[in-house]
Amino acid sequence: MIRQLTLEETRTYIQDDSVRPHLSAEFRTQENREVWGLFSDEQPDDADPLAVVCVAYAHGVPEAEYELDYFSLLDGTATIEPLYFDPEQFHKSRFETIDDALEYALENQGKLEVFDNGTILNRLGESMVYDSQGNLAPAARGSMTQFEQNVAVFYTVWSYSKGAGRTLINTLSQHILDNRKEIWRWVTLSPITEMAEKFHISNGATLVSVYGQDQTFEYTHLFFDLETRMKEIHGDDYVEPDVPESLEKSDS
Repeated sequence: MIRQLTLEETRTYIQDDSVRPHLSAEFRTQENREVWGLFSDEQPDDADPLAVVCVAYAHGVPEAEYELDYFSLLDGTATIEPLYFDPEQFHKSRFETIDDALEYALENQGKLEVFDNGTILNRLGESMVYDSQGNLAPAARGSMTQFEQNVAVFYTVWSYSKGAGRTLINTLSQHILDNRKEIWRWVTLSPITEMAEKFHISNGATLVSVYGQDQTFEYTHLFFDLETRMKEIHGDDYVEPDVPESLEKSDS
């Protein structure tokens, strides 16, 4: 069986997380974030889990830890500073000062957050760059961001028993499918290692993006037909959009 872990339990077990040991228990149990454990039905109630996984419900597919932070929070309390991202990486600004560029962007982009390292983020947590007209605009991403928390992001998992981690993720995925009707994408935020890549690809996942120190994999098409899921969410008003090929249900 699976069970959501409390803050105190999370504090106990995160010392065994070898992927993201620096993320606090408070971070992992904040709004739209959960920590789950897999337990044997034969274990006593106070037994340790066989595996632990951390999941966040986000409004986009994060390509880095800071995006995981921003995309899963609704109250503007993100604490992870973004990676350095030069706003002029693609095009030069047409403004004499950054303040002029920010003022011009305010009407269409809203208030932008400027960090000491030069990175500029919009209200969704996306990095901003200058577009071909020299105006601030969201940088190109592997996927679009939304305004609702519709993406389940598994960002770290560790196991105390062989095969328990995979069992936990599969069981929790089904639990989310049954109980969180707004979720229609399942992804992982994984370290850039050959072991992680082989694991996810061999399980049928699709590589979405590689950025900084992380890579993201898509599992959505393994769980359901996208059109069916969207009709469950939106009812008879749903109109099928053009979706990326990576999201279309596999025939295999």
